[in-house]
Amino acid sequence: MSHTQQTLQRTTIFISLLLACICIATGQELRRSGFVGIKAGEVTDELRTKLHLSGTGGIVVLDLVEGGSAKDAGIQPNDIITDIGNHHISDGNDFVNQVKSLRAGDVASLHVVRGQESLTKQLVVKPRPYESSPDADTLYNAVSVDGALRRVIVTVPKTQGKHPAILYITGIGCFSQDILDLGTTETKLLYGLTRAGFVTMRVEKSGIGDSQGKPCTSPAVDMQTEIRGYLAGLNALKQYPFVDPNNVFIIGVSIGGVEAPLVAQRIPVKGLVVVNTVAKSFLEYLVDTRRRQLTLSHTQYDELERRLRINEQCNHRLLIEKETPDEVLKNSPACKEDMDYPASYTYMQQWAALNMAEEWKKIDAPVLIIYGTSDYIATQADHPYLADIINSFHPTRATLKAIPGMDHYMTRAATMEESMKRTTALRGEFEPAVLETIKGWLQQLASK
Repeated sequence: MSHTQQTLQRTTIFISLLLACICIATGQELRRSGFVGIKAGEVTDELRTKLHLSGTGGIVVLDLVEGGSAKDAGIQPNDIITDIGNHHISDGNDFVNQVKSLRAGDVASLHVVRGQESLTKQLVVKPRPYESSPDADTLYNAVSVDGALRRVIVTVPKTQGKHPAILYITGIGCFSQDILDLGTTETKLLYGLTRAGFVTMRVEKSGIGDSQGKPCTSPAVDMQTEIRGYLAGLNALKQYPFVDPNNVFIIGVSIGGVEAPLVAQRIPVKGLVVVNTVAKSFLEYLVDTRRRQLTLSHTQYDELERRLRINEQCNHRLLIEKETPDEVLKNSPACKEDMDYPASYTYMQQWAALNMAEEWKKIDAPVLIIYGTSDYIATQADHPYLADIINSFHPTRATLKAIPGMDHYMTRAATMEESMKRTTALRGEFEPAVLETIKGWLQQLASK
């Protein structure tokens, strides 16, 4: 559903704030992630032979990002970085993980091969630049979750007084929500809402960006871990002096629409918005979306059915019988691809255990359900089904809105197939109708 893996061939590393953070829960400072600024690639066998490199591992510097720490340290394109400090770089993913651990102010030794010369460069790590906008204040704060500090990013209108506020719950995956590019779909949505008078909050996931905590992909980080992060954020959001605590909402996008009611059960809000989400059981959804995507990619039908059968068998063991991936793979190595998820297997198992009708039954608040007609990832039929679920328990609480030509990423696409084809390349243009729909609905509720 969202960013899942680092690409070794061309990995842009922005291990990269504006203000000293204000830590709501503890008063301690959360250190800013570093801004290294290296585009890294694989050291090919041909290059290894040409440079007479012994051993394995390392990365080649494809390019440098202006303003990054690496350029200041004298790193050049075509340099081979073999070690960071005493740690030998095994491959591109290892390099990414090592660099991600660096924080602003750290000093690291980079061992470099340049042509036939071996060098050591001292990297003084600069802070990652902060997200900023001329028409909103952007605050970098923190909350305490399971004994670790988690970064929260808050956008605040320039106007004085108490404002309605939104907790934004993003999609699945271990990626940062600290976005320098305000041209992305999520920042256009959030800053658009802030210009309309709403405070917004994003909560970084465990071990992502500036956040402390165990790595997001660790089995120790499950869905309940993520929920606790959103609860800590929502609790802090309601306490800000510039927020009206009686006018707080949740927006959940994709898996965020599954997590939204789990959060609102614990800390009530005035209303919820879910966009391109899931209402049925995860395993049923999984078969739906895999069948749809295989059909859109013009897979032969006999092959399609064969793949779906394997997928269902593998995931029944993982998600329903709750075997670990290693246990499944021990006698079914063909299952590896079918269990390649952008979150931990424990997270996926907890999702699969949810009865969403039961979870939504507990929410007695207005809910706006939005879906795009060009979304090939979420299932369109889930959205009217979700509206029926909510209205059966709480009549008139659910409002359903389809946005023609919007895909899963809240961008414009004429068809599902068009959206799917460009997912691996450039995303489309932001669909402003989703902003206008959410804004109008929230403003109407906030004024009551």
